[in-house]
Amino acid sequence: MSLQFLGETGVYLPQKDAIRITALTVGAHIGCFATRSALEAIGCTPEDPPRKLVDRFEENRVLFEIAAMIKYRRSTNPKVSTLLISEEDLKTLEPTPRDEAPRSPASPPSPGRVRRRPAHLR
Repeated sequence: MSLQFLGETGVYLPQKDAIRITALTVGAHIGCFATRSALEAIGCTPEDPPRKLVDRFEENRVLFEIAAMIKYRRSTNPKVSTLLISEEDLKTLEPTPRDEAPRSPASPPSPGRVRRRPAHLR
C-alpha cells in the first residue's frame, strides 16, 4: 500500500508541538506529525515562531513524506491512523557514510611473475 499526500501546507499544532500533514490510503486518511525532535533535526529551534517552523518544514517536506511512507509500510498495524515522524525516522534516510580512507589502485604484478588466465578462460 502506498500513501498519497495532500498538497496542503503543514499545520503547526501547539498543543502537540508538531506539524501535521495528511496522507490518504485506499480506505482512510492518516495524520502524519513531524515531532519536535524531527523539526530540530532540520534546524528549527524552540524559539522559532510557528510560521518559521512551517516554512522550514515545507522546505524539507519531501524528507518527511518519504519517512512517513517508510514508517507506514513497516507498520504492523493495518488500521494505523497516525504516524509520528521523529528525528530517528529522518536519520534512516541519511546515506551511509563512505569509508574516508583513499583506496589504493590494484598493485601491478611483481616483476618476473606472469599472471595466468584461469583455465576456463584459456
